[in-house]
Amino acid sequence: MNVSKYKALLYAVDLGSFSAAAQKLGYTQSGLTHMMNALEDELGFPILVRGYFGVKLTPGGERIISRIRELVACEEALVTEIELVKSYGDNVIRIGAFSSMAGTLLPPVVEKLSEEFPDVTVSIQTGTLTELYGGLDEGRFDICFGSKNPKYNFKWINLFLDRFYAILPKDYPADPEGFLINGFNGTKFLMPGLGFDDDISAVFNEHGVKPFVTQTYVDDPAIISMVEHNLGISMLSELIIMNRNDDVKTVPIIPECARQMSIATKPDKILTIPMKRLIAIAKDFVKSGYVSDSKGWK
Repeated sequence: MNVSKYKALLYAVDLGSFSAAAQKLGYTQSGLTHMMNALEDELGFPILVRGYFGVKLTPGGERIISRIRELVACEEALVTEIELVKSYGDNVIRIGAFSSMAGTLLPPVVEKLSEEFPDVTVSIQTGTLTELYGGLDEGRFDICFGSKNPKYNFKWINLFLDRFYAILPKDYPADPEGFLINGFNGTKFLMPGLGFDDDISAVFNEHGVKPFVTQTYVDDPAIISMVEHNLGISMLSELIIMNRNDDVKTVPIIPECARQMSIATKPDKILTIPMKRLIAIAKDFVKSGYVSDSKGWK
């Protein structure tokens, strides 16, 4: 059904003139006349009377004009709703995040977004690097918060650098001011899993460091516990270790090494207004020093 014909009909009836309606709609008068003739052919009866007075409805037209108004109103409401969906999505933002991001930056960001968009639901799921970035690539997430990884062809929005620390047993001989990166050479190194190994391996490769790696498949607290029980040494980031009171040494690595924490989206992803706002809020919180100041960063 071509609703544009019904819209034109309403303009002609309400303005009482084909010429006025044509001018309003950007049609030629002959074009509008042809459109109304075609509409009457479709309906099977005349709906307009033409004369020196302009145009007015026939009795048949009078009977159906209210329904036509309802039809046009419904079509306009549908178009409006479609545009809202394009702009605001389905009222759900699906976020994949490293657990360290989900526990620090994201709660205040989501809280702020909820104040501005109370009808928008934010779903947050943590997981391994492969699970999160694989989910983003497959469309199961709209946005991911994690470390920038060149293996994935995403659009990256940089947030902050997350500095690496050596995680050492309490009695391990080390300068509290800094642990030289080559100090990992030849050591029994507990390699964190869950995708963190990509970030650490990149640091080791950059500096030519070759420890004896024990690959693990445990979370970060488990790594810290293993170090605490003298099963090896490791490396974790400041975002993970801050505000913890484990019985281990945490020493900044020299030269300073860090992973780039970022927001990832698919290059072809059309972001809704709430998604764009969520990203802007996250950037504002980082810029204001929220993560470092309120969470105890040095």
